[in-house]
Amino acid sequence: MQPIVNGATRLLFIVGDPIAQVRSPLIYNPKIEATGKNCILVPLLVPQNEFEQTIPAIMRLGNLEGLIITFPFKERMIPFLDHISPDAALIGAVNAVRRNDQGEWSGDIFDGIGMVRAVQALGQTIAGRKALLYGAGGAGKAIAAALLSGGIDTLTIIDHDHAKAEAIATVFGHHYPHIAIGCDNRNVDEHDLLINATPVGMGPNDSHVEWTGTLHSGITVVDIVPYPIETPLLALAKQLGCPNTNGQAMIQGQSDAVLEYFNIG
Repeated sequence: MQPIVNGATRLLFIVGDPIAQVRSPLIYNPKIEATGKNCILVPLLVPQNEFEQTIPAIMRLGNLEGLIITFPFKERMIPFLDHISPDAALIGAVNAVRRNDQGEWSGDIFDGIGMVRAVQALGQTIAGRKALLYGAGGAGKAIAAALLSGGIDTLTIIDHDHAKAEAIATVFGHHYPHIAIGCDNRNVDEHDLLINATPVGMGPNDSHVEWTGTLHSGITVVDIVPYPIETPLLALAKQLGCPNTNGQAMIQGQSDAVLEYFNIG
């Protein structure tokens, strides 16, 4: 049962446009309730053409615990913050912001951390891995940053827009010169972690991302597609005995990390 909201309730808003499709309140509020904290996550529709005018007023609310930022405001939120994490600065986006006792606002990005936690839930670590990452969009970029800060050995970024993958590899390479970052090698035999951060597998007639070499049980497979829960890639991974995890595990890992960021977890 959702706790009764009273005058002392602290507010978390998830801010986006559109917002009706978000499932975050269904994920976060039971976790918040389990902590006993008098707090609730509420969806907040801020029209795209009014974001810059509206967000400063929202941030002045006295009983505001913080904001979760979703599409299309992850980049547009940054100018309103006093501090952002190194990963958020590298990616150029935030998806959670909080206010300290001095009234200063900080932001961080948790998409990649959710993926890392999904892998950790398998009893595995990120450090020292050789990762083959499909997708150079927003999620892929956040995952790449989390992999690099987690101490992977090598990273290959594959995207249908090869120039975008090359640009990310170049920028990230300046920040992590000791890690080999490329965007050409699809040979799974030379990797031990395969991550799909593209929409491939979401459509009813989709297959899976393509590679060379042979997928085998020594390769951990992560597919961040939230639905279906078992994508064609994950079905193949299970068939071959690969350790694997899905988009739901990433969402759960991200929600736990975000709540810890707000000192709620």
